[in-house]
Amino acid sequence: MIKTSELIWQDKQHQVLFELIDLVEQGNTDITIFGRLANYAEIHFTLEEEYMHRLNFPGTDQHIRAHNRFRQELKSMKEECLSFDRQFRITLASFLREWLTSHIFGIDKELEQFVLESKAK
Repeated sequence: MIKTSELIWQDKQHQVLFELIDLVEQGNTDITIFGRLANYAEIHFTLEEEYMHRLNFPGTDQHIRAHNRFRQELKSMKEECLSFDRQFRITLASFLREWLTSHIFGIDKELEQFVLESKAK
């Protein structure tokens, strides 16, 4: 029997996203970490979207809309960021953690369940 943790490749990528979010909050990094986070999120979202399309996941459109909202939020934050001070880091990291956690335990769980039930893993 396949375990969920062995099957869902997104888990490792989610881990990296949380690690990048942790770096955003740290005081010993600069604004380039924000770009690294945005780039990695884009890679993750693109792979996940391709996977959903291949499996004909019925929630694909809703899932992509959620990704697009996150993409837009990141873009807006980056454009509005005039300083990368401690308070900004804390606020940004908190928002990103909450969004990612909610996304993983919400819409990503629907995808996970679909994958577990799908014959085309």
